[in-house]
Amino acid sequence: MWAERGVDREHGGFVERLTLNAEPDMAAAKRVRVQARQLYVFAHADVMGLYPGASQLASHGYRFLRDHALPDGTDAGLVHSLHRDGRVVDPRRDTYDHAFVLFALSWYVRASGDTEARALIRALAEASWKLLGHPGGAGLMVDDRGTLELHQNPHMHLFEAMLAAFDATADTWFLERADELFTLFRDRMFDRQHQVLREFYDADWRPVADERGTIVEPGHHCEWVWLLKRFADRKGETLCPEAFALFNFVENFGRRDGGSLLCDQLRPDGSVLKSDTRSWPQTEAIKADVAMAEVYGTVPGARTDAIVTALFERFLDSAPNGGWIDWTNATGTPLVTTMPASTFYHLFLAFSEYLGAHDIT
Repeated sequence: MWAERGVDREHGGFVERLTLNAEPDMAAAKRVRVQARQLYVFAHADVMGLYPGASQLASHGYRFLRDHALPDGTDAGLVHSLHRDGRVVDPRRDTYDHAFVLFALSWYVRASGDTEARALIRALAEASWKLLGHPGGAGLMVDDRGTLELHQNPHMHLFEAMLAAFDATADTWFLERADELFTLFRDRMFDRQHQVLREFYDADWRPVADERGTIVEPGHHCEWVWLLKRFADRKGETLCPEAFALFNFVENFGRRDGGSLLCDQLRPDGSVLKSDTRSWPQTEAIKADVAMAEVYGTVPGARTDAIVTALFERFLDSAPNGGWIDWTNATGTPLVTTMPASTFYHLFLAFSEYLGAHDIT
């Protein structure tokens, strides 16, 4: 469906979202991070041999990003969003955007062997640190607009991107950057008192003083568990204790009423801050289960299957075939009126991990 309805064949790239009737919203601006996520999906599908047109669609997405997202050259970094025809809407340089483009380029190189894209990965990664490095010296800024707050999420996705870049290029420079980000996670982001990972910090990596400083997201805990296992594998090391702590916190507090679905947000004491639930945390729970099964030398079992079933029942079965209801309240009532293309990254990666764990191709 997304190959047919989610591709802008007139102006290039991919559409930002579909309606719940699976009609493309051609008026929506194209966020660069979403262009990257869709490029990743079709590149990974090409690597897996899942879709006959995946290679052409990945190349289509790569050309749109290459031609429009870097209007001032690689050293000046990526813009945030574009008009349908590729003109700049928002010129901010955002760390989250850079992380996803680096991730997508890495998968595109794995699929295509494109030497231009391979060189772009290293050049853009170096530019990201130069442009967005925090003046405090630890981590990267949210964007280039002057805020000195620090957020865990863009660092997590940079970590993911560096691992993907290392896999695609075998360049140890990327693994060294991943090592730096792991140290930042372990020494500055991980809350040892509560054994959790918070979302928002001040310029010195202290939780921000308002309520946002209490936000803990089970989905991001699971995402880190999977990434930390991948990092340990590439380093030839055992999984770090912090990963087990994050996983245990989710096991103890992340699911309301003993069900299979993760809620959106908790506090560090495990109390519920936001009981709504989105589709993406469930995909990250699948990936965390896959990672922990690998630790114990098993395959994901009945509990993981229950998460997959709940994901379909709550978010996928009631949507058009190939689509999703991205967000519901605690009782299952949809809270959205469109299907964001950004969700595809989460679903595709989680299901590819699930299939791989069961040796299904």
